[in-house]
Amino acid sequence: MKLIIDLNKIQGNAKKEWLICTLKLMSIDFHTSTKPQTLDEYNQDIEAGNIEIEKENFVTATNLKKEADKW
Repeated sequence: MKLIIDLNKIQGNAKKEWLICTLKLMSIDFHTSTKPQTLDEYNQDIEAGNIEIEKENFVTATNLKKEADKW
């Protein structure tokens, strides 16, 4: 069985990243279906990411693994 995820239907980059990281952490094989980003979309994502980092609003891989161990 294959899991196919259409990332275009998921609202918000944080949700997309969380889903992908979680699937990778759990070693679940998946494929994504998405359209290429425009340069403007790419730059907006970079800026949004920088803002989140400045606010210290992120989860480290170590903390994610600790949290996953509680599941």
